[in-house]
Amino acid sequence: MPSRDFDDHVVGITALLTARHDGLTVLRAVVGACAAVLGADAVGVLVVDPRGGVEVAAASDERARFVELLQAQLREGPCVDSIRDDAVVAVDDFEGVRGRWPEFAEAALREGYRAVYAFPMRLLGRAVGGVNLLYTVPTRLPERVVRRGQGLADLAVLGLSQERGPRRVERLAERTVAALHDRALVSQAVGVLLAVLSGGPEDARAVLERYSVRTGVPVSEVARALTDGSLDPHAVVERVG
Repeated sequence: MPSRDFDDHVVGITALLTARHDGLTVLRAVVGACAAVLGADAVGVLVVDPRGGVEVAAASDERARFVELLQAQLREGPCVDSIRDDAVVAVDDFEGVRGRWPEFAEAALREGYRAVYAFPMRLLGRAVGGVNLLYTVPTRLPERVVRRGQGLADLAVLGLSQERGPRRVERLAERTVAALHDRALVSQAVGVLLAVLSGGPEDARAVLERYSVRTGVPVSEVARALTDGSLDPHAVVERVG
């Protein structure tokens, strides 16, 4: 993995953090960076919700979303452990850990995944979420790649809470709720685009994100406009070509 590629993605995410953005846009950028420069076949993000449970905030594709959702529902899996223990969890091969997470390991193997690295998203000394890297072959990451994975997880949490001082934890809770709401909006917007687009959900999601980049409007605002009818889905498709 060339260092320049990693640096380019970090610069891109940092630019989002210093410009007009929503938490979901930053999380999606982190997901993309993990897939592009850390060699992950799929990436997912879990966040701790205000009730103390965990929910899926972002995923690279539908298979990854299913795996993350399973962890959230079962409350078992590498990302759940990473958040609970505030530590990196590395699984080189799921075949060797079936007993650790019985249901989750079986489901991950059925979906074609063999290895996972989970990184805690830390704020003020505690984990408030986690980033999962999934691999389709047994994988052992070099230490330098593990450090980069943790660095990207640290950037992810900055996307949810940039405020300093005593309101930072409160602000994180607000942004987490907003990110989960935005994710639901994006799912609805994907459905709107599918009605006028030939392709599947991932194609529609890609169109949504390209439109956001080209117009400089956060993904959540584009999704809201599509779902409330103030933005014509045909115009979105035409704009991205």
